[in-house]
Amino acid sequence: MKRNIIKQLGIVLCLGFIISAFSSGNGVTAAGETSDEQKESVVSEETVSETTTENTTEAVTEATTQKKKKDDTVAITISAAGDCTLGVDSRYNEAFNSYYDEHNASYFLKKVKPVFSKDDITIVNFEGTLTDSNDRQDKTFTFKGPAKYAKILKKGSVEVVTLANNHSYDFGEQGFSDTKKTLKKNKIKYCYKSTIAYKTVKGVKVAFIGYSQLDGDGEAEVKAAIKKAKKKKAKIIICNFHWGIERDYYPTEEQKSLGRYAIKQGADLVIGHHPHVLQGVEKYKGRYIVYSLGNFCFGGNMDPEDKDTMIFQQTFYVKKGKLQKKNDAKIIPCSLSGVSYTNDFQPKILKGKAKKNLLSKMRDYSSGMKVKIKSSGKLK
Repeated sequence: MKRNIIKQLGIVLCLGFIISAFSSGNGVTAAGETSDEQKESVVSEETVSETTTENTTEAVTEATTQKKKKDDTVAITISAAGDCTLGVDSRYNEAFNSYYDEHNASYFLKKVKPVFSKDDITIVNFEGTLTDSNDRQDKTFTFKGPAKYAKILKKGSVEVVTLANNHSYDFGEQGFSDTKKTLKKNKIKYCYKSTIAYKTVKGVKVAFIGYSQLDGDGEAEVKAAIKKAKKKKAKIIICNFHWGIERDYYPTEEQKSLGRYAIKQGADLVIGHHPHVLQGVEKYKGRYIVYSLGNFCFGGNMDPEDKDTMIFQQTFYVKKGKLQKKNDAKIIPCSLSGVSYTNDFQPKILKGKAKKNLLSKMRDYSSGMKVKIKSSGKLK
């Protein structure tokens, strides 16, 4: 009996000791509960994690902002090519029309489209008319094609043309009016004398001005047009001039004078047409004057003796609404025909020896014009 009482008393004392140990607050916690120290540790870790995340986010945001500040320069690449006569003088031949019927609108600029489609704007000299008018003017050569030939430009990624040349009125006022309407219908901009073509790309307005020195257009007209373009807030101004002597590889003093005058008035690039052959490139006050781009997609001649042509391409840089002095310009040597024995009316880009030879000619034509033409075609 006593032994049982002592045994029971021992059990009670053991239980009391165990309960006391669990409730003594000496750092041991019940299952599912958290001590103050553990809570403080968890809170501390969460705070560090949140702070680190905030700091990382702020750092990324700041880096992105800084990158935007550094990369806010906008690059605008413009390609220019020579005389495009999309049609024929039916008194001599109908070759161009036959090629169109045999192929399609995409055929003619197919081999240069990879260049034109990758730039921001392509401009050519549209030398002829798109009309069914029979009001042929009393001239040695008069060119016209049907309205559907405008698709050649559209399919070839040409966005702007200059009409300031000596063939825009080959079929009188009606022919010129029809041409403008057709271009407009196909969403192709055109410049002609006081009519300035504007094209906005990447938020930058580019102005294209076109005048013909053959018509007596000169400094007064050019000055007024450039002033007008500036007033319209154009950031890049390109002047196209029809000038010079046919089949002459060197510019006249009149060309040089007007080209330089345009630059002094605010033109950022001057492009020339009319000689039907290439002429040199001059660097004047940090800007380029391309005196003649020659023929390009030229339906006016079945087999020109000189098939050399080129694409002049320049990238302009605009930062915070201001045109920068930096620019990247290059010559892309071409032939106006895909074959050498005739004119297939399909300009192609030259490579290898043919490219090297054309660039060598351009160095000769550009002698004394303060421009360096590298083997790649890049200008300096």
